[in-house]
Amino acid sequence: MPSITSQELATASQVTDSTSTATKPLTKSSKHRVRVALSVDFDAISAHLGTGKHPDNNMADYSQGIFAGKVGVPRLVKLFNKLGLSEKMTWFIPGHSMETFPAEVKQIVDSGCEIGLHGYSHEGAYQLTEEQESDVLEKCIDLATKLTGKKPVGWRAPLYQIRETTIPLLEKHGFEYDSSLTHHDSQPFLLPLHPPIEPPDFSKPASTWMHPTPLTSSSLTSLVEIPCNWYGEDETPLSYLPHVNNSHGYVDTRVIEQMWKDRFLWLWENAGDEGSEEGVNDFIFPICLHPDTSGMAHVIGMIERMMIWLQSWGEEVQFCRYEDIAKETKGRQTR
Repeated sequence: MPSITSQELATASQVTDSTSTATKPLTKSSKHRVRVALSVDFDAISAHLGTGKHPDNNMADYSQGIFAGKVGVPRLVKLFNKLGLSEKMTWFIPGHSMETFPAEVKQIVDSGCEIGLHGYSHEGAYQLTEEQESDVLEKCIDLATKLTGKKPVGWRAPLYQIRETTIPLLEKHGFEYDSSLTHHDSQPFLLPLHPPIEPPDFSKPASTWMHPTPLTSSSLTSLVEIPCNWYGEDETPLSYLPHVNNSHGYVDTRVIEQMWKDRFLWLWENAGDEGSEEGVNDFIFPICLHPDTSGMAHVIGMIERMMIWLQSWGEEVQFCRYEDIAKETKGRQTR
């Protein structure tokens, strides 16, 4: 894959307006080891079929999904190839997108990235029976295996709506990791087996529901959780979805760019205080993109600037596939 040139780095560093520039910290008191967990959720039309299902969805809404496949994907594949990132990232693809956009999915697979699963019709787990959930997973495993020649090992729940029944299903099918939860924002961990959280039944006496939620568990699953976070993704602030309550669409891209840089800089200075190896600030930096958002002409330039900015930090910052982060995390846990 082509690598980024010094001229491109220099060009990116010349962006100097007050909302898009973040200076590097002055302190260099410790070493750093940062793994950028770059991912793309190729939701396309499926985003309007499952978690985004709405009686008022119409052709204009589905058109955004068509743009994602026909325009957004080729633009992002081209960008990641240009920056030398294609083989160092993960695409999470719903089964519906695999079957609806075969040529574009082939571009993604041919770029050398990891392929993870993301439901079939972007359905939330709570929309499904347990039998449907199992059928969806098996269908998508089969689709991805035929596309790539190997079984997928990663899962991201559509709209992060994972439930307790999902976890044993993923273990049963040999998955290595999930990327749906936010127990932490920058450290992977083995997913614990918590009992289901029961909300209060306010129709009953207060004495029946005034108790803490048990969070400690001596039982860990075999799944590594690679956190994903609303604040590390593009779509909610940068795409307008008429029938989705939390979409915005008119946020300046430089606001999101600056927020991501601010998060990175704080972790660069402080991640070593959170259980990393002594003297080493060791953290992951998840970013989740969507072709219908980051493929837009006014957004993709910001994505390129951000990727180049992260690359400019040198060897202490590496882009990694999610499967590689999961394998390394498991290796640390077994030492």
